[in-house]
This record gives sequence, structure tokens and C-alpha cells, in this order.
Amino acid sequence: MRISPLFSKPAMWLLLSILSAVSMAHYVTAIWSANQPPHFSDLYAPWWAAHELLLHGRDPYSPAVAHEIQTEIYGAPMAASPDDPSGIGGGFAYPPYAALLLWPTVHLSFPVAQRVFFCMSVLVTLLSVMLWLRVLHLRPPPLQWITLALFVLGSFPALQALKLQNLSLIAAALIAITLSLLSANHLILAGIFLAAASFKPQFTFALVPWLTLWTVADWRRRRLVAWSFVITMCLLVVASEWLVPGWIPSFLNVVRAYRHYTFGHSLLDVWFTSTFGYVAAAALLLATLALSWPHRSQSADSAEFQLVTSLLLAANVVVIPTLAPHTQLLLLPGFLCLLPSPPSLRASTPFARRLRVAAWILLAWPWIAAFGLLLAALRFPAAKLLRFWEAPLYTSPLLPLAVLLALGGLVFTSSRPSGQSPSGLGPPHP
Repeated sequence: MRISPLFSKPAMWLLLSILSAVSMAHYVTAIWSANQPPHFSDLYAPWWAAHELLLHGRDPYSPAVAHEIQTEIYGAPMAASPDDPSGIGGGFAYPPYAALLLWPTVHLSFPVAQRVFFCMSVLVTLLSVMLWLRVLHLRPPPLQWITLALFVLGSFPALQALKLQNLSLIAAALIAITLSLLSANHLILAGIFLAAASFKPQFTFALVPWLTLWTVADWRRRRLVAWSFVITMCLLVVASEWLVPGWIPSFLNVVRAYRHYTFGHSLLDVWFTSTFGYVAAAALLLATLALSWPHRSQSADSAEFQLVTSLLLAANVVVIPTLAPHTQLLLLPGFLCLLPSPPSLRASTPFARRLRVAAWILLAWPWIAAFGLLLAALRFPAAKLLRFWEAPLYTSPLLPLAVLLALGGLVFTSSRPSGQSPSGLGPPHP
């Protein structure tokens, strides 16, 4: 089936996607990252830690390794502070088994590793688009596929991750692979890839509880995904303990320091303070799981299951303690579920349709603002535009919440008996 009647003029949408991608690329390279240190890279910390751990057996969480990372990125080690007495903020903030993911690059120079990582990130992002389309039973023509891929690659979350060389693109791709394997009933492989995605634990924070509920709902048929996930996680933890004995306390210390280093707070923390933000996050996650409860028996290739999974991924972005836009890569399946189609429009309530429109407006704003800055750059020097660097990001903190609410409306209406999913996804009935 085609994605949406909105794409009835493929050439126009292709041109718009190219213009949007060019505008956002200009914004990211010329304005957003203009004042970053020349050697700034989110890849360097895990790459250097993996290099030192796997080649020289050094503790990747040690202050010495952290200071080497800081010196390369900022030119000098970070000073100690009450929140980070060892000065390890900005160091290696992953479980040790994340080093295994980077093992093929540790023998390369860092500039070569950067180029390899950039190419790999683009490829896995395109793979994610392809897999989510397949999982959601969307079969766009080639021109529409290219248009969608350009919109995804030309979005600020994707370009930010590419510019920073952040591992979020890899984690998001592993989650897409997991859901694709689930929908194809390859349960053992799905559990393995879900465990692999946990190298960024915050990306699986809400997904694992939902898949646990789903697995328990039909344990006899679905238990393989649970066993493969648990066994793989045990192997990863044991391998981590072998590589870095007693790593868990060190990892938690780095995570605490990292939160202060990167303003590790969610939108709920901003609204309700850090103390009550945790309460609000727990309440929101429980409410989302409760809304998803009636769909726990759905098969993994059903539109309802994928809609609920997209809802949980959106909730994940809302509750985890970060406002970094690159985490919004997890919203991709949610936006695919929100693509307008006649069945979904007929099933939705007026309020749900307003929520959907609000989500699309919030998504479109960064491209609109970036295009405005691109036009302004034709007349004004880049230095004068730096004062407006936040303009495309105004809607970023609210976008995950808008997607969550819009998907929540779809999940609520999908609970009614119907022969067609209200999301409009899935193969049409004969």
C-alpha cells in the first residue's frame, strides 16, 4: 500500500525533501556547530576507551582515560567539581560490552575510524527506514522511499547524530532490526539484537517492559525471545566483568557525572523539578503500559502491536533524562504511524486529529526555521546568524510528548472492535 495521499505529487515532495535536507545541513554545519571545539566528537570517548581497554587492558572508567579523552576534545582535562570530584565527566559512559561493538575500529587511526563510522551510520539509518516501513506494512514506490529517506537523513536528530558521531544511530538501528525480526517470528535473533541495543540502556528503558508483558501474555509461543535476551545479557555482563572486573559501580559513577556534564534531565524534570520528575516519569510510563495492556496478545506482525511499540518508544524519549534531539530517532516509527490515511482519519476522534496535526507542525518547524536561516545567509554573514541558533530547536523538547499523545489517541481508539486498524497500517483486508 502507498504511504499516504499526501504524497500524491511525488516530484513536489521529493523537491521539498531535498530543500529541507539542504537547509538543515547548512544549519547544522554553519550555525549550530559553529562554536564547537574543532576536535569535538561523541565517538572519540568510546573509541579511545575501547582502544585502551582491548589493546592495553586499561580501565576505561579510570580518571586517567577520562582525562586523555577530555584533553583530545577540549585541549585540557576537566576540573573536578562537587558533582564530579574525579573529573570523569565526558569520559566513557557505556557498559564495557559497548567496546566490543567498536572492536573492528581499534586498530584504525581515529580519522579513519570517523570516516568508517560516518558511512556506517548513514547505511544503518537507511536500513532503519527500510525496516520500519516493512514492519508497518508500508510499501511505498521508489520515489516515495527516497523522499522519506531524505526527510529522515535531513532531520535535525539524524544530522546532529552524524555531526557529533553519536552512537544513537547504531542503537536506533538495532531496535529497528529487533522489531523486524519479531515481526518475522525470528524470536531468538530478536532477543539477541535487543540485548545488543542495550549498550545504550536508555534506548531500551520502556521497550523491555513492554516486550516482557507481550512475551508473558503467550509464554509458550514467545518464550524464546525472553530466553535469548536473558542469556545474551548474561553473556554480555560476564564478558564485561572479565574485561573490567567490578565495572558496575564505576559505570554508575560515570553515568552520574555524565548527567551533570550533559544536562541530563528530561522535559518532565524541567516541568516538575528533578525530584518530582522521576515520579511523573514513572506515572507516565505506567499509564502508557496500562494503555498498551489490551494489546499484549497481538501478534508481532500486527498493526496494533507495532502501534503500541511506537507508543512505548515515544514514551521512552519523554521519560529518559536527556533533551538531546538525537534520541528522537526513536520517534521514526511513531511518525510513520501518524501518516494520514483515510482509515485512520475516519477512526480518529477530532481531538486525536488535532494532536496529530500538532505533532506534524512541531516536526515541520525545524525545517522551516532552517530554511529561513538559509535564505538569511544569502544576505547576512554567518556570524550575524549565530544569535538565532536556537530557533530551529524551539519545538524539540515538546515533539516527543506531542507524538506520545497523538499515538496514545490512536492506541485508545484501536481498542474498539474493528476489522481495520485505526492507524491505517497493515495489509488491507479483502
